[in-house]
Amino acid sequence: DDAIRLFLSGFRLPGEAQKIDRIMEKFAERFTRQNSDVFPSPDTAFILGFSVIMLNTDLHNPSIKEDRRMTIESFLRNNKGIADGGDLPEDFLRGIF
Repeated sequence: DDAIRLFLSGFRLPGEAQKIDRIMEKFAERFTRQNSDVFPSPDTAFILGFSVIMLNTDLHNPSIKEDRRMTIESFLRNNKGIADGGDLPEDFLRGIF
């Protein structure tokens, strides 16, 4: 959570999905290489990174109505099974939310 926030604080993500995908792919690879004990694979870091971006957009975009914003329950549901088929610890995900 802190790593992706720090990484993204240095620049604004481009609007093109393909570019965002490439940036997040490289972030996930590098993060997992440097922190091999945190996630089972770069895919887990990639998916969680995208999830944090979606959460941030959802919670801070004024055009999204309050009743349509992501809840902790939907955030947990969106991240089920992302750790090579297993779940990340719920308290870890709640801390991110």
